[in-house]
Amino acid sequence: MQLLSPDVQVQPTETYHFAGVYSFGRGVFVGQSKLGSDFAYPKLTRLEAGNFTYPKLMAWEGALGLVPPECDGLVVSTEFPVFRVNENAVLPEVLDAHFKNPAVWPLIAGESTGTNVRRRRLNPSDFLAYPFPLPTRQTQDKIAATWRAASALDADETVASELDALPASILARAFAGAL
Repeated sequence: MQLLSPDVQVQPTETYHFAGVYSFGRGVFVGQSKLGSDFAYPKLTRLEAGNFTYPKLMAWEGALGLVPPECDGLVVSTEFPVFRVNENAVLPEVLDAHFKNPAVWPLIAGESTGTNVRRRRLNPSDFLAYPFPLPTRQTQDKIAATWRAASALDADETVASELDALPASILARAFAGAL
């Protein structure tokens, strides 16, 4: 992945539509709009669908995710590192699936720094140094197809409740090379 630099110069009289990232693997969401004079950040980063992001402060609690199409063009503050995924190396859905796995969050917590347990921050350099278990491309293709199918079904509440346990079991097998 490549860390992107903030690319939006904030103007006090312009309105900016923000995205956020839910904790506990619930992903990136459409946030609120704010006038440039309502916040202190001089620069923001514009998101593109397929980018990967997280809030530095809450990543250890599973607040990491792939930017969905509905968040394309939204912005985040500099407290949210944004990465372009090198799809020749790893499929974005594989990253998303991996970091939505609750078993991974304690590993991320170990990379986070800070003196107070609720104030630990995951710096981009530490995130990039995280030892990601990269499956073969064939396994990545299977994970991505399964992840896309599960995401498409996620809107159906009946199916969604049954799928809640599925990612952890699929991921455990996939990253162990069993798929």
